[in-house]
Amino acid sequence: MAKSRGIGQIYTDLERQINSDYNDLIQMIAKDLPKVSPKDTGFFASSWKASTQRPQNKDDKKDFAPWSKYERGKKMEDVRPRYKVPVFNYKKQPTVYIGNTVVYARSALVTRNPLEANSITGYVQGEMGALVAEAFREKKAGRIFAFTGQEEFSPKGYERFGEIYS
Repeated sequence: MAKSRGIGQIYTDLERQINSDYNDLIQMIAKDLPKVSPKDTGFFASSWKASTQRPQNKDDKKDFAPWSKYERGKKMEDVRPRYKVPVFNYKKQPTVYIGNTVVYARSALVTRNPLEANSITGYVQGEMGALVAEAFREKKAGRIFAFTGQEEFSPKGYERFGEIYS
């Protein structure tokens, strides 16, 4: 038999669900940004960081292996995420910054065509906005019916989460 949670746990359950959705969204964005980043050597695409502080543009490719050995102009596309995405709490950390830590981040962002579908600007203005809207939209609760034996007061079949059971 399932363990009864009780109505008293609704606040805790809701908070847990919001935190889960919040962290899932941050994880998705952190995974998507390298895919839409310039990848000449892969260092820029590997340097996205999620933090409660604004990521500082201080990392130079020459200081980090394997990218330090790549010659300028040669395309290596070696993408290896350098930062683990931490777990955040929406109450304690309501603001999370996702930024790039390379010194040339600003110039890397403007060198690509911002209207390209697979560019960072296109992603932030398009798909990322849709992800945020989906993650934090009000979700309609499922419908639950109990059989009473009185057809005029209950549906002929049972409906649960959009499926009909006769």
